[in-house]
Amino acid sequence: MESTRRGVWIVLLIVVFTASAQGCASTGKPRFIGPNDLPSLAGTWTGWVTLPSGRAFEATTSLSPNGDYVVRGGGFSATGRAVVKDGNLLLTSTSTTGGLATDQRTSTASLSERSDGALVLNGSGHADAGPFNFLIVRQK
Repeated sequence: MESTRRGVWIVLLIVVFTASAQGCASTGKPRFIGPNDLPSLAGTWTGWVTLPSGRAFEATTSLSPNGDYVVRGGGFSATGRAVVKDGNLLLTSTSTTGGLATDQRTSTASLSERSDGALVLNGSGHADAGPFNFLIVRQK
């Protein structure tokens, strides 16, 4: 009986470890964003946005050194401003077009670096339709 319990715990620990290792592999090693790091994040980022409905689509984000950004994908575009706050990127939209027009919304993204050196922004926010999330990778 005790060996059965031990076996169940061992299997459970293996499953938990494997799941957490896979999560780290997809986004990489966390990196703190410092107050002066915004210009170093400028460039083109591509990845996925998942809407409150659960629908996901590919998107491209262009981030300028001063923090202005444009997101395009899935028949819509959004513009806004990014600032560094508490080691993360705080993104506030200023306009949205293409059928997803909503009030101003804010999202927060954390930065990580994959083993291949690619930078990843993994974020979430809330629109009037509900929560959304995104995962984008900077193109080299």
